[in-house]
Amino acid sequence: MNIEILHDNPFVQALAISTAMAVFMIGVALGIIHMVTTGSSPMPIALLLLIFAVVFITGSVFFEERGADHVGSLIGGCIAAFAATFAAASFFSGIVYIFDGGIDTLGWEQVTSALAICMVASMVIIRMLSHKLQNQYS
Repeated sequence: MNIEILHDNPFVQALAISTAMAVFMIGVALGIIHMVTTGSSPMPIALLLLIFAVVFITGSVFFEERGADHVGSLIGGCIAAFAATFAAASFFSGIVYIFDGGIDTLGWEQVTSALAICMVASMVIIRMLSHKLQNQYS
């Protein structure tokens, strides 16, 4: 299959992006289930701290470059770091849950239905964000 056909086809792009986002959403949801049932995260604390630090620094610089004051950029970086660290820990915990037979526990029908719902939700999010960004920067 020619990669240029995939690159220029808006249908394939939309399907690929919404599917990837939906798989991530399902992974986070399954990870939350796994962390609640086991009471712990499968990721080492050192790795979680490293993710937090990297996102905190880049987030702080991102917000400062966009005009936030020093305190605002630090708060924005901290919020972004918490969100990214939680998402990463949940997603990888979801992967562990899947390999431990979590999909068999939930049932394929429920997971497939959740994937379809997440695909629709991700497409709505993508369209709303792209519309908002086009209006903001045009």
